[in-house]
Amino acid sequence: MIIRASEEYDIKYIAGLERENFSDPWSEESLRTAYGMKMLVCDFGDNKISGYIIIRTVAGEAELLRICVAGDARRGGIGRKLLEEGLRLAKEDGAEQMFLEVRSKNDPARGLYKKAGFEEAGLRKNYYSDPQDDAVIMVLGMTGAKM
Repeated sequence: MIIRASEEYDIKYIAGLERENFSDPWSEESLRTAYGMKMLVCDFGDNKISGYIIIRTVAGEAELLRICVAGDARRGGIGRKLLEEGLRLAKEDGAEQMFLEVRSKNDPARGLYKKAGFEEAGLRKNYYSDPQDDAVIMVLGMTGAKM
């Protein structure tokens, strides 16, 4: 398993995973023009991206915008490894804390974030649609990261 910075040729794979896994997928164009964001991918050397993470760091704060693992690759540690590398990059970029929003019913993701040291900091009622769900806001002080 190799976690590396995304390349232009990865965008079509990332966009495919977006369409397969999110009700509000980012387009290839959006992914190409994302300003100030860092994208890491999980590559097994087979020209197939098994997962990715997108983070943005601004003024000492990082935001985890997207993290996704292909359905057939889940439960193999890819999400944990992507999150580890994302946290490392955010720290290198001077982030003192990281924020994220996650569906309230996404127990596997919430469990991953809690293991990493994230704490629930708020709730946005009916934030997501298709299906409708609340967003749990989570935060991690970078000194409290458990990864």
